[in-house]
Amino acid sequence: MLVNILGEEHLPDLEQFCINCRELGYNNNSSLDVMKYKWCKDWGQYWGAWHNNKLIAVAGAHPLPEVDSNAIRVLFRGCQIEEVYKGLCKYHMNSVGFRDILPYQIEKYADKDLFITTNIYKDNSGKMHKTHKAMHLLSKKGIVDLFIKDAVIYNTNQCVWRLNKEKYYEVRHRLETP
Repeated sequence: MLVNILGEEHLPDLEQFCINCRELGYNNNSSLDVMKYKWCKDWGQYWGAWHNNKLIAVAGAHPLPEVDSNAIRVLFRGCQIEEVYKGLCKYHMNSVGFRDILPYQIEKYADKDLFITTNIYKDNSGKMHKTHKAMHLLSKKGIVDLFIKDAVIYNTNQCVWRLNKEKYYEVRHRLETP
């Protein structure tokens, strides 16, 4: 899996990714405006993951001052349009964003506290309910913990999950060990 920070040279791939998202009904990633690409890039970063020379997943990261001055929101507008890792995984490592993009976000913001948000009542992505459920399961494994149950962030009720980087890397490392 090739993972890069998205830049101007990747805009054609990103535009095609948005078209694919529209066709799949993934509203949060159906256009650069809706995915808040420029807004996120203005004070954070966006990553993309390519598989077989095709952009198949994206995720942003940006400061989250609503939580703390040291807080970074990772996997922002995270979306995957093709299944790469087959089967179920109790550690959510079948998600390209969680498995392949998140390590780059952790590296970039190594000195920050990292948080993932999930919408509680609104599902513009078509997959957020599954992600929200996955976070609950990951909390039982100690990879995330529920930091704020019902926060209003950018006019949307969300759960805020703190990432346990050490536990994440412990589980992630097991994938690389034969």
